[in-house]
Amino acid sequence: MISFAGGLPSPESFPIEDVKKIASEVLEEEGAAALQYGTTEGDSKLRKLLAERHNGEGLDITPDNIMITSGSQQGLDLIGKIFIDPGDYVICGLPTYLGGLSAFTVYGAQMKGIPLDDDGMRPDLLEKAILNLEEKGKTVKFIYIIPDFQNPAGVTVPRARRLEIIRIAERHDLLIIEDSPYRDIRFEGQPQPLLYSLDTAGRVITLHTFSKIFAPGLRLAWVLGHPDLIDKLIIAKQAADLCSPAFVQKIAARYLEKGLLDIN
Repeated sequence: MISFAGGLPSPESFPIEDVKKIASEVLEEEGAAALQYGTTEGDSKLRKLLAERHNGEGLDITPDNIMITSGSQQGLDLIGKIFIDPGDYVICGLPTYLGGLSAFTVYGAQMKGIPLDDDGMRPDLLEKAILNLEEKGKTVKFIYIIPDFQNPAGVTVPRARRLEIIRIAERHDLLIIEDSPYRDIRFEGQPQPLLYSLDTAGRVITLHTFSKIFAPGLRLAWVLGHPDLIDKLIIAKQAADLCSPAFVQKIAARYLEKGLLDIN
């Protein structure tokens, strides 16, 4: 039986032998730094490699656009902590990821679901909902969207609709939280551009994770955003855990550097 109740990668896909070798290399060559506290924003080499990887996909960013988190769920939690005041509204898909709902409602957010069709969140209903809330004097803080292989509906938002959603966010001066854990798990077809890459105003924050493409047990992910937004997240993360584990960050950096992420 294969359970679809949770997004657990198959253990057979875990690169155990590669991690054994890399962990030994890290301890041998960088042992003191690997077992010490790290910087809140994350390992400099890992952030540099991730920036280079994104730039190879057409972005134009630096490590200042990236913060490492202890799992993508921490990124959602920090976003909720920074931006949500009790009673604020967050727009999301209907249905949407339970972990996102949990991360935002714990800070007092009211969730407004927008029905999906085969191309994802419907822009007409999105703007109608925002206007309705504004007319009632409600504060809408951001749009939460999973544009690639949406959890749980599985739909992917095409480029034209991504642009529509960004234009709606611009008209209403809203942030967009782009949750993208499944983007790299594509078996056919062409990838759609990140909302981050289509945004020209620095209003998109994108969350990525190693959990679905490397190993979830590392609890390692990263947030991509405008440096001003990243700075706010760094301050919030300092209070949460000081830093993500330096050891696993150095393992991930070497794994990326060796090109193994694209092989496995």
